[in-house]
Formats: sequence, structure tokens, C-alpha cells
Amino acid sequence: MKKSLLPVVVALMSVSLGALAGCSSSSVSDLSYEEWESTEGVIVPAIPELSKSKNKDFIFGMDVSSIIEVEEAGGQFYDFDGNPVRDIMTFLADCGVNYIRIRLWNDPFDEYGNSFGGGGNDITTDIAIAQRAVNAGMKVCLDFHYSDFWADPSKQTTPRAWANYDIYELRDALYDYTYDTLKAFDEAGCLPDMVQIGNEINSGILTDKTNSQSYCWCLNEGISAVRKYEKDTKSSIKIVLHYAEAASYNSVSQLLNTVMSYGVTDFDIIGLSYYSYWHGGIDELKESLAQFEQNFKKYDIAIMEYSYGYTDDYTGNAANIYNSSDCESMGGYVTSVQGQASYIHDVNEAVAEINNGIGTFYWEPAWLPLDGTSWASSYAADYLTSQGDDTGSLDKVTWANQALFDFTGHPLDSLKAYRLMKGDYGYTETSFSYEEEMEASVNIAASDLTAALPQNLKVLTELDRWVNAPITWDQSDVQSIRDGGEGNYTIHGTASYLDGRFDVIGNLTCYYEYLANGGFEECTGTADISDFSLVPGWSCQGTGYRVERKGNAHDGFYNFNVWASTDFSCTLSQEVYCDAGDYFFQVYGRSGDGSYPDVTIFVEQNGTEIASASLDWSTGEGNWPDWLLTTVNFSLTSSSSLTVGARITGHSQDWAHLDDFALGHVIA
Repeated sequence: MKKSLLPVVVALMSVSLGALAGCSSSSVSDLSYEEWESTEGVIVPAIPELSKSKNKDFIFGMDVSSIIEVEEAGGQFYDFDGNPVRDIMTFLADCGVNYIRIRLWNDPFDEYGNSFGGGGNDITTDIAIAQRAVNAGMKVCLDFHYSDFWADPSKQTTPRAWANYDIYELRDALYDYTYDTLKAFDEAGCLPDMVQIGNEINSGILTDKTNSQSYCWCLNEGISAVRKYEKDTKSSIKIVLHYAEAASYNSVSQLLNTVMSYGVTDFDIIGLSYYSYWHGGIDELKESLAQFEQNFKKYDIAIMEYSYGYTDDYTGNAANIYNSSDCESMGGYVTSVQGQASYIHDVNEAVAEINNGIGTFYWEPAWLPLDGTSWASSYAADYLTSQGDDTGSLDKVTWANQALFDFTGHPLDSLKAYRLMKGDYGYTETSFSYEEEMEASVNIAASDLTAALPQNLKVLTELDRWVNAPITWDQSDVQSIRDGGEGNYTIHGTASYLDGRFDVIGNLTCYYEYLANGGFEECTGTADISDFSLVPGWSCQGTGYRVERKGNAHDGFYNFNVWASTDFSCTLSQEVYCDAGDYFFQVYGRSGDGSYPDVTIFVEQNGTEIASASLDWSTGEGNWPDWLLTTVNFSLTSSSSLTVGARITGHSQDWAHLDDFALGHVIA
């Protein structure tokens, strides 16, 4: 890439310059706004909506479910002056946090009473956390997983104590458990102000026992238990239905409409998870939230989970799920403290800008990677294996590089964003282009050639935020591609971002693409897709496969992924028709950490293999190596139908990502 040194001056209304170096060791909230400013920290634009009517009630929440486990492992937290804090809850409240979210598992222990890890969040642990939050002046959101351990779109496992219940017994158990839990919290002086009936329920709850109709019955049982407790105690509790994929309005709205069609309507908040490196960029989030605002006016909207990485560093007890090589381009922010602060700002701004947006919860900002802390302990291995879950990072923390404290418990400047977002100071942002000259492959078979060309120039601002500057290509150059057909071209254009203007050069390889949906971007559905009726163009048979919609993609948001807790084998294929000529067939692949499956791309003609190539993982390095391009060439003497694809076999825990398959004429 060629770095431009031409600045783009970006005028922003009502934004704030500042970091918070030198904060008081006693109480951050005692400082004036001016005392928070510093030229050595982060720059966090103010959000005008938060300095108006939403200032008081807007939720600046955090999920600190792992906190007791961290403290019992010896974790110590510090203020901005480097002094130990007596209670992190008080410190977070001083920094502007007003809500604490806590996950709740039914029985997160093995048969000998050993914790599964992840915070060990049973009722006793959660009451202790909630009491501290209430004592610090914060509200509490209780997140019922209705499972003994992690529940998310890929798994919703019935608690072991309920495993033999029929649907009617399950409904009764869920109702009683919900009601009794609220009573226990209330008697402890920390009745939740908000509850989630399930966690990321895209695939339902208790799904090994229920179908769509019956899991909706279970949702209503949980809701009824909350409403009954409200009535019995004359209290007020907000109810959340929580889904992943905040930037995918179509997927989530379909799920909501389904449960509402079964009578699940008596809730208050549509809760969403948003991780930009998995779910889509901030512009997609804003578009999605605007549709929620328009079509679900009855309900408030909240982001129940979000986070972003500030470093790629590891420690001995960290197994980072976030890495900059994947996430910067997908997430739209540099992996830095400033990039993290900008992400926090932009997510909160997106929610604050819609009329029914009520706030956000940052996920696990204080999960320190200490011996004794983990997303799952070794005692959870059998449980995880039984539900087909990953056991590759046991006894390690997967979220530490997305926390708002460094690995030693010292706060990052990004934590100061929660105060700065409510400021009213002006600031002018500058930015620089990093991609004036670009290379791309273009499918000239596209119905709209202009749309198939690169659309945006990446522009990096000093807020460590990537923005897209739309490109206008010279139409005479575009016409030369139409006239010339397949080949190599250099075209010229300009890109503009507010007051900035850049000359852009595109070095293009233009070919006729024979594959449909080679990058899987035309897929529909939730985060993990195993139903290939949702994957246009492709078929797949076997085990261990799925299409993921997340930041693991080579380009775009979707990719083909293989992994299983047992040995697996599958074949991905597509039928095509090609004229006589010389062709290439290629794919980008990635695997790492020695967990390499055997992957072979192939071309078959009339059931006979005429070309193949095995992916060579030996050149990859580390847990998240670079993408490797594998290409096979072949020739056809006459027009023919072909089957192309990949054959994959792997052992337990092997994994690989495949993306951007392409089939076209060899260009000289």
C-alpha cells in the first residue's frame, strides 16, 4: 500500500478532545471536565444526544460477571494514578458506569463441586456481585442463561437437573427457577432492575428439548414469572429478549416476529449483541438500528454486549479470540487504546441517535488473564465435549485483550470515554489515506461492471478509525474494460471524504467468474449456517462444516469453516459449465496452531478428477496465520459441465477457514 501524506480535515460538531491522565485517586466524578482533558490520552467525541434529554437515564453498562473469580485469583485493580482501588465497582461508577450486567448459570460445577470457570456464576456468586453494584449506586441486569454453562446462538443446553423433563415439566421448572431467583436477590437487597429471559436466543432456549412453539412457551413462562414477582412485591423490572447479530436487522427481525407470532410480546427491551469484527461495520449497525426504531416502536433498544481489542499481546494465561489481522478491517478500528475508545464512542452514538435507544453494556472489561481465571476450566472439559463445544483454550482467558484494564489491572484511557461522551467541547479531526493505489480482481460477468469495481478508499483518521471514502472511477477507463474484456488494466479515479480528495489508481485483473457466491457473501441466516439452502450456489455433505458470518473471513463477512470436537469429513461442491480454454481454480485458506485438517481443492469432469491441489499449511505461522492462496490450473478442449470444490477431513479440534473461491480463465 502507498501511504498518502495529504491530510483530510474533517469537521465534527460538538466533539471532545481529551484523555483522563491524572485522575483523582479518590473519586473521578469529583473532577471538572477540564481536569479530565490531556494531550497524552484518548480523543473521544462528545455525543450531542447524551448532553440533552438522554444524559441522565442513558445506560453506560458493563458485564463484569467474572469479577469475583478474578479477585479470588489475586487480581488487583488500580486507578488512573496507579493507586490500588478498594472496590472496582466504586471505581467504575466514578468513571460513569451506571449499570452492571451479570450472567447466571443454573449449576456451573462438575459432580465434585469444581467450578466450570467463566466466573462460576451461580446464584450465590451473582448476589455477591449485585450487592456490590447496588452499594456503588448502580443498577443491575440479570442475564438468565437457563443452562449450566455458556448459552449462545450455537448452543442452548438444558440444565442437567432438567434433562429428563418433558416440555410441561420444563416450563414449570423455568417459571419456578426464575421466580425463586428474583426472590433470593430481593431478600439480599439487590433485586435486578432488568432481566434477560435467555442469552443470545437466536436458536431458542433449552433447544435440545424444544421446537419453536415450545421454546416460546418457555419464554412466556420466564416472562410470567417476572411479571408475577413484580405484582407480588410491587416492584418494577424491565424484561429483555436478547439476540446476537445487531447489524443484521433482517435475521433478528424474523426471529422476533416468530416469537411474537407465538404470543411472546410482554417484554420491554430488544437486546442485541454487537461485535463489529463478527457482525458488521458501524454503518451496518446504524442502518439496522434505524430499522428497529421504525418497525419496533413499542420496544426500547439496547446493546447488551459489545467490545473491541486494544492489543495483540498475550500472557501465559491468555488465548485471545480477538486479533488485529482479522478484526481491524472487519471492525473498522485500529487495535489500540484510541481505536477501542473510538469504538466505544461510535456504538453508544449509534444507540443514542435512535429514539428508543436506551444504552449499552460493555462485555467483560475487567477479565484479567490470571492463573485461576478462564472462559472455561479443565473441569468443564467433559461438559463442553458432550455438547460439541471447543475445548482448545481451557484454563485460559479469551477476552483479556478486549478489556478496559491492562493485564495487570491498570485502567486504559479508553475507560475514560464514558465521561467524555457527555461533554460539549469542539474538536477538528484530521485523517490520512493509506490506500491510494490498490489491486483487485474484478468479475466482468457482473451485470453492473461499475458496481463490481472497488467502491471505497480506506481512510484512517487520527481517532484510529477507518472510514470509507467513495471512489468515482474515470468512465473512459471503465469503458476500456467493457470493450477489452478479460485482461489486466490500470484505471484512475478520485475519492472524497468531506474536505479531503485523493487520486486513486486501480490495478485490476478482470476475468469472467464462473462460480456463484464464491465468497459466500450471498448467504443468509444467523452467525453459523449449516443449512445450505441458505448458501446459494453451493452444496455440502458430511460433518464438521458451517458457514460463519464473522471477522474470520478473508474478505467480506462470510467464510466456510470446518471444526468439530470429533473426527470429521465433508465435501463442498458446486456445479458449473465452462467453454473450452485454460482455467484456474483457487481458494484462500487458513489454519493454525498445528490443528491442520487435510484440504484438497478439486475439479471433476464427468465424475473423473482432472485437477487437484492440497492446501499446504506448513507456511502458516501462529494461531492466526496469514491467508494462503492455493491455485490449480487445467484446460478444457471442449465445453463441459464440471464439479469443483473442496474435500476436507480432520481429527478432533482440527480447524480451517476457506474463503473467496474463484474459477476463471487464465489471464496472460
